[in-house]
Amino acid sequence: MELCTQLSYQGSLRPSKGVFFYEQADGTMVPLPIDHDAIVGQKCSYSEAYQPSGSDKNLQPQDLAFGNPVRRESCYVPPTIDTVMCRFSLRVESSSQTPFVCNNQNVVEALRHFSSAYRKVGGYEVLARRYCKNLLLGNWLWRNKRSLGLKIAVNTSRGSSFEIDNALLIDWHEPWPSEYEQALDGLTAELADALSGAQPFWFADVKAHVSASFMQEIFPSELFSDAKDGSNLSREYAKVRSGDGQLWPSLNAEKIGAAIQLIDDWWSDEADKRLRVHEYGGDKEYLIAHRMPASGIDAYSLLKTVDEKTALLEGVQSANKIPSDIHYLMAVLVKGGLFQKSRSA
Repeated sequence: MELCTQLSYQGSLRPSKGVFFYEQADGTMVPLPIDHDAIVGQKCSYSEAYQPSGSDKNLQPQDLAFGNPVRRESCYVPPTIDTVMCRFSLRVESSSQTPFVCNNQNVVEALRHFSSAYRKVGGYEVLARRYCKNLLLGNWLWRNKRSLGLKIAVNTSRGSSFEIDNALLIDWHEPWPSEYEQALDGLTAELADALSGAQPFWFADVKAHVSASFMQEIFPSELFSDAKDGSNLSREYAKVRSGDGQLWPSLNAEKIGAAIQLIDDWWSDEADKRLRVHEYGGDKEYLIAHRMPASGIDAYSLLKTVDEKTALLEGVQSANKIPSDIHYLMAVLVKGGLFQKSRSA
């Protein structure tokens, strides 16, 4: 299959922003407070004492002892609170069944046949199980997962409830305790139905109960700061304003979505980490790409082989026989985005 000049998919996983709060005895939700701090920062960066060339600057000893005033936001658990909640909702749609925009009907048909063959052999169950693991393990909390205890509760639009009493006692690898396996199986089945089009859409309400240490620091998403925006804060947190004007510290929807999609360990047989689904296998920790075009396992190289992948799927008898490249390619389409080649190509 040749790529066309207009090809895009809508994302199938649509998380909301997550908000941090605690509950009063009557169940009232109260947002965690955000404080404004003014501190004296130390001069300790490389550029304070060295030129870009590597030579040292002509400084007096006292020049590096002075500090700079810094204004920033911070978020801590109130001293009388020992359990913090973080909550978001997830909408799942079957958007990977067909392109959202495509200007070549042959490409549309090829991609529809690919997703249909993947659905028939149970491929969406494999992806759904991986997404659900990240939900139930609380990986979407990022640094906030590190706590004294972590309960995850998921309520779905089908009326189901799934709970993990302490996600800190399990990890990505199975088997889990039987009651946790049952929660994973049930949640996977519902999410897989939504991805595969068995129902048009599906919602999950996800809540984490974080058992916090005394005045534990909480890490909401940080806003991008630009000197041009007039802000005098060196660190500013993302917030959501409720109808009564209160500000709630939050995790960006993109950050939650990135954690849910931390499923790509197919980039190498010796892969030692799971990457966020990315067209070139981008690794933000090491600032490298594990799916370079020369390897032939990047999303665009694999898209060109959709016809061959579909033929292969039609000969597969079970989901555990599906090659990893096919799972990865479908995960990219679930993620959504623009996949066309340039008009001049």
